[in-house]
Amino acid sequence: MNLSRIPACALIVSLGFSLPRVQAQQTQGFAVGESGVSQPIPDNDPSGIARTFQTSGLTVGIPYDLTVSLSVEPTGFGAFNGDYYAYLLHETASGSEFRLAVLMNRVGSSASQPNGYSDSGFRLTFSDSALQDIHQYRVSLGGPPTGLVSGTWQPDGRLIDPFLALDTSPRSAFLAPLGQMDPNGQWTLFVADMEAGGTGKLTGWEVRAVPSATVIPEPSTVWMLGIGCLAWMGCRRRRSAGRPPG
Repeated sequence: MNLSRIPACALIVSLGFSLPRVQAQQTQGFAVGESGVSQPIPDNDPSGIARTFQTSGLTVGIPYDLTVSLSVEPTGFGAFNGDYYAYLLHETASGSEFRLAVLMNRVGSSASQPNGYSDSGFRLTFSDSALQDIHQYRVSLGGPPTGLVSGTWQPDGRLIDPFLALDTSPRSAFLAPLGQMDPNGQWTLFVADMEAGGTGKLTGWEVRAVPSATVIPEPSTVWMLGIGCLAWMGCRRRRSAGRPPG
C-alpha cells in the first residue's frame, strides 16, 4: 500500500483504531480461610464439618476470579479420597442469594469403580481455569499419585447426590457464579466422609478472590481516536469548501 496517497486525516483515524488494548485490573481482592486447623472429619457421616467466615465492607459490583485451596491429611488407616464430598457455599449478607461450587464429589467414582479412588489425603487448589477435572486425576496423572495428591485442578462440579456421582455425571457447579455475587456475607467450606473405613482431618483451606480482568482502551488510544475524528471532520470540511458550486 502506498501510504503517500492516503490523506493524512485517514491515516490518523486508522492509527486511532489500531492502537493496542490492554488488560486493566483492580488491585484489591480478598482471602478468607484457615491454616493449621487439624479438625477430624467424622467417618461415614454425611453431616460432615463446616468452616465459616463472614466478609463485609467489600466493593459490590466487581466480578471476582476465585480459587480455593483445600488440604486433608489421613489419620489412622486414612479415608479414601473417593469417600469425600466437599463444596464451597457463599450466601449474601441479606440472605437473598446463595450458590455453591462442588469441589470434590467422590473422586474417581465411575460405573466400574463406584467407590472412587483409594488414595488417601490431598493438598489441592481448585480453579475454573485449570486444565483437568479433579474427578479423574488418576487419568491425568497416568496412575496413582506418590504421596498426597497436589496441584491445581478444575472443581468436580457434579451437583448430584454423592452416592450417585459418576465420572459421566453432568458438571454445572463451578466457582465462577460465586464470583459474580455480592462478595459480602458468609463463606462456608463443607467436607464430609461418605463411607466407612479410614479417617482424615482438615488441615487448611483458603478462598482467594482476585477482581476479574476487563479489557478497556488505553488513554492514548482514546486520545488518538478523538484527534483522528476531529482531523477527519476537518478534512471533509476543506473538501466541501473547495468544491465549485453546481
